[in-house]
Amino acid sequence: MLLERANSLHDKKRARVFAQAIWKITEAYTQKLKDDKRIDFDAMIANATSLVEEARYKSPYSLILVDEFQDISDSRANLIKALKNQKPFSKIFAVGDDWQSIYRFAGSDISIFTQFEANFGASWQGRLETTYRCNQVIADAAAGFIQRNPAQLRKAVRSARPAIARSIRAIPITGERGKPDFSQACMRLLERLDRFLGGIASQWRTNSGAKLKVMVLWRYNLLDPFAGDLPQFENIEVSGLSFHRAKGLEADYTILLDVSEGEYGVPSRIEDDELLNLVMPQPETFEYAEERRLFYVALTRASRGVFLLMNGRQPSRYVRELGAIAGVNFRLETIDGEALPQCPTCHVGHLIERKSRSGGRIMGCNQYPECSHTAQLPERSGDVTRTR
Repeated sequence: MLLERANSLHDKKRARVFAQAIWKITEAYTQKLKDDKRIDFDAMIANATSLVEEARYKSPYSLILVDEFQDISDSRANLIKALKNQKPFSKIFAVGDDWQSIYRFAGSDISIFTQFEANFGASWQGRLETTYRCNQVIADAAAGFIQRNPAQLRKAVRSARPAIARSIRAIPITGERGKPDFSQACMRLLERLDRFLGGIASQWRTNSGAKLKVMVLWRYNLLDPFAGDLPQFENIEVSGLSFHRAKGLEADYTILLDVSEGEYGVPSRIEDDELLNLVMPQPETFEYAEERRLFYVALTRASRGVFLLMNGRQPSRYVRELGAIAGVNFRLETIDGEALPQCPTCHVGHLIERKSRSGGRIMGCNQYPECSHTAQLPERSGDVTRTR
């Protein structure tokens, strides 16, 4: 089956080598389980399904409750169907959010959720559209961002928290040879936050030992700036997690590291390698669909504000989209908090002064040549103008 799938991919030779490697690993793994007289979780699900389908297990349940349904896999769906089909008039009550389906690498198939009736029959759909986590500015921007994929279910999200102006902030980081030091930038930003929150402590501190939570998030663990040794501050409590592990958690502020283009950036290009289609559920048609959902999860962990640290020369396409969606509530700034003159065209670049080909003064986007936005500067006193 793997070799047959391999023949459908663009690089057939590479795919066949990958398929053969996967098969050898699987054989060795299966033999190890047999030798140890053990089974894994997937086998537990498959064996349970067989027991139900063959009526060796009699289900006493008339109501089947399933949480986190957006992460369901084909094998687990088959177990639920077997339980439902065995007992007449049984019901399935499933709760999930397709905007947060981020476990395709573990076998999750979002279509089982979005096409619920095709899989389980006629249903009633209720909507839980109030969020108690992020404020309304972040909720609105994140909803607009995730719904750019037309396959995601349409929702209107209302926040129980009032809007906080400019609560989405992007910070371009530069470095030698185009390699920014995100660990150093992260520490500078944490120190800045600690000082700022200490200055307004009377507005939020309820007791002498209270601290606000700051969660530092990254796409891959190789970006972990702490190496297991979390820094200590007077006014903030810092934690660090990958985007995936942050699901279900929340903080007052979040800092997202390396929201940039690249193999290990955001969106991750290696996650859409066609080789993975050999061993995972079929991909969605929308480009980087799951990466978009993963970024949505990371974006919505903060109640007060989110900071996006990005490569100043290679900002993520997602930052560009957020800039366009959030408008005045999206702020481009330095690591020390000074506002940068944001480019009105690409949203992620900032305007710098340079000379035009004719020798005049113009403001141009620092993302040139990717962005060619320019604006004419007024002549300074003492300048000589020429007209032809």
